Amino acid sequence: MTDPSAPETISGADLVERVIESRVLHVGKFLTFRVDTVERADGSRATRDIAGHPGAVAIVALDGDGRVALVRQWRVPAGRALLEIPAGGLDVHGDGTTEDPDLAAARELEEETGLRAGSWRKLATFFSAPGFTEELMHLYLATDLSSAAADGRLGPDEDERLIVEWRPWHEAVGAIESGEICDAKSIVGLLWLERLIGRGDLGAGAGSAAPSGVVTGQYRLGPGEAARAIATLVGRSLGMRVLGFLLIAASFFSASVGDVLAVFGLIVGVGLVSGLIMVPFAFAQAVRRPDRIGADITVSASSTGIIFAADGRRLEDPWAIYREVRSDATMIALLTHRGQSRLIPIRAFDDAGLAAFRALLDERAVDAGRKASPGSDGR
Repeated sequence: MTDPSAPETISGADLVERVIESRVLHVGKFLTFRVDTVERADGSRATRDIAGHPGAVAIVALDGDGRVALVRQWRVPAGRALLEIPAGGLDVHGDGTTEDPDLAAARELEEETGLRAGSWRKLATFFSAPGFTEELMHLYLATDLSSAAADGRLGPDEDERLIVEWRPWHEAVGAIESGEICDAKSIVGLLWLERLIGRGDLGAGAGSAAPSGVVTGQYRLGPGEAARAIATLVGRSLGMRVLGFLLIAASFFSASVGDVLAVFGLIVGVGLVSGLIMVPFAFAQAVRRPDRIGADITVSASSTGIIFAADGRRLEDPWAIYREVRSDATMIALLTHRGQSRLIPIRAFDDAGLAAFRALLDERAVDAGRKASPGSDGR
């Protein structure tokens, strides 16, 4: 049965609202406030409060160390100082034409941060708040940064007071999750950057393929693969093996005196020695934590720690939480002081990425007790 309240077609033609009258209320420095009267396809009319805007640019400025340039400034509507990516409105020329966004992006970056970029990439164009304003935002990625201070730097407008801050890109993304960064264009820009880095796809002309000092990889860990890895991990634990052999010995002694529980003890002992006792727990974890098992995961490692991202969720681990690192030919296992394990397949990285990741392990995790398990491939 057709819903009479639903549009008749999916073309959107029946949704069109035609402006039949526009009444300007106020013309400001950047905004024009007006009330538009619209007529719908069925002949009915309504009014819309509109804030006219020439458009704006926003820039994700990424340096060679994997840091992004941010600006902190007071925002009266928010009632506080906000941390944002550099941005600004398009200038309107005397003849009524609007500034080219590509030129405006370079101008705004220099005015707000004192930087110039050797490489530019346009990422997206989007409406900032289409419910009431015409503002169309042009988002750019700027890399190959240099200072404009020695060559007549453009400065901010007289009424702007800005503080420039640098953050590693993953810390900037973390500031979104903590609520420190709550500006829409900055959220879009930084999450777009994270997506590009996670895919290793900054592209030609956009600077280096990935920020220096940051190693990224992608993988999907299946339940069976996780179970085998956990079983191997447990089987190589000296404490588990000792406990398993003690149970096996006790089971043989119990069997010799007719104890019917000897078989159960023998099974548990063999499970501890082989690690197979952990297989059901691994499958239970796969059901309980689909964000870690069976999900597409992006891992990003730097000198500050490791970030695991999947389906909009992020887990940030500083190096200090790890007590031990074990590896073999297929898997790297990071063990935390709380007894948890982070499993990263070797195949998550290409050869260069794997070498860089192992170098980070050698540099950062060695203080936490780095250890290569017996059978490691030694790479």
